[in-house]
Amino acid sequence: MDKTDKAYTPKEVNSLLDVSESTARKWCISLEKKGYMFIRNHRNQRLFTEHDLVALKKFQALLKETNMPMDNAADIIVSRFGKGTFGDRTLSVREENNEEQRSLERSEETINKLMEHIKTQEAYMKKQDKFNQNLLERLDQQEKYILSRLEERDKSLTDSLREMQQTQKLIAAAQEEKKSFFAKLFGR
Repeated sequence: MDKTDKAYTPKEVNSLLDVSESTARKWCISLEKKGYMFIRNHRNQRLFTEHDLVALKKFQALLKETNMPMDNAADIIVSRFGKGTFGDRTLSVREENNEEQRSLERSEETINKLMEHIKTQEAYMKKQDKFNQNLLERLDQQEKYILSRLEERDKSLTDSLREMQQTQKLIAAAQEEKKSFFAKLFGR
């Protein structure tokens, strides 16, 4: 930091970013966990440079616009803005563009993997649908077979009952005829 650079207090940063003190503190802690360093005063309070302010604005945008988890956003900020004002590296415009290009390539790779997964799922769903159709056809065939067997059984039972009734009628008629023969014979 040059001696002419302005250092912002936490209160000023909160106002500029339009966030609460606790939110800004959480963001700073998240960035510090990833290695980002803020300037501290003699009371160990953070002071912020223009560089820090730009990094925090970008951090805020990542959280709001993409609904990205804080840890992931902190990783991106540290990779893009370095370790802070006194960090061992400052990204140039070319490095930022390269980082954005790598980020786009990773995104494209992720999209390609997702598309491949979707295609695999679609193939599986088609296979499952075909299996379900075959199963339904087999169930229909089984139902037809069972119904035909039941009809045959019912017809067989009905025929057997008719035969039994006819046999009983013949037996009853024979008994009646036998009675009437003896009744004639003995005069009863």
